[in-house]
Amino acid sequence: MDAAGYFYNDKAFALLTSDWYSLGVMNSAPAFNFLKETCSVLGDELKGGRLEFRTIYMENLPIPDAPTDERERVAELARAAQGLHTARRQRVEQFLRDAGTSPAASSSRNPLEQPWTLTPPEFARRSPRANPQHFTGASDETFALTERITKIEREIDERVAALYGVSLDKQD
Repeated sequence: MDAAGYFYNDKAFALLTSDWYSLGVMNSAPAFNFLKETCSVLGDELKGGRLEFRTIYMENLPIPDAPTDERERVAELARAAQGLHTARRQRVEQFLRDAGTSPAASSSRNPLEQPWTLTPPEFARRSPRANPQHFTGASDETFALTERITKIEREIDERVAALYGVSLDKQD
């Protein structure tokens, strides 16, 4: 949900809504699995190809008509997940600056973008002049945030799967 008014180009897909329930549904594993069967794939789908999100595919994604209390719970979880993702991103950007890397110059392919997955020797090899305490703090904090994100996203997936009437185990 973009509250900052970012601009995007035709490579991004945006819906003009502030409906957190719809956001939770659209970012769930069951919805993604539906889209994997519906969308065109850019590149080789067996080698990490990307789904092409276009209106013709997205408008066919069914959004379950849920009772008010369930809509509110999924919306609440989606807001919480986004808040945690934002907090983790801010912490990663601080970590990158502490490690002598510009967040703007970094990319998702940079292992330092995910300090919670690095070991201390990997960090030392990738950023030999950086303070190891910066790594330890960032690693611990981003790991804890990632665990919270995972728990919330799992609950969203379970709730949305139930609304679709599918088993989450068959969706993963």
